Amino acid sequence: MSTVQNTQLYNLSQLEMLSRGDQGFVDKMLNSFTGNLKDGIKEITDAYRLHDWNTIGKVAHKLKPSMLVLGVTSLKETIIYLEQNQKGENVDEKEISNRVEGFLEKCGILLMQIQQISNN
Repeated sequence: MSTVQNTQLYNLSQLEMLSRGDQGFVDKMLNSFTGNLKDGIKEITDAYRLHDWNTIGKVAHKLKPSMLVLGVTSLKETIIYLEQNQKGENVDEKEISNRVEGFLEKCGILLMQIQQISNN
């Protein structure tokens, strides 16, 4: 198992604060997040195959608020990068490809971790 897989990629403290002790709320938010993340991974994977940087940026933008609430700080810089490069103008394809591949790998690990704590 890699170091990334052993590292917890999320922090629920902000979500728990927002929930004010309501575990049902936390569970609902985690379920919503896992569904959105699954969809996002598929959309980004499909767009990546087509070099559709605009779609990748839009999907990253949609995922950003949930990632922030769940304290996924390790992906913050990459999400901002993908958002900013969505226009496809003067895109460094090697750089964006590396970022997308790393993002998808970490998102897969994050999804597994969240599913383990939420029983999805």
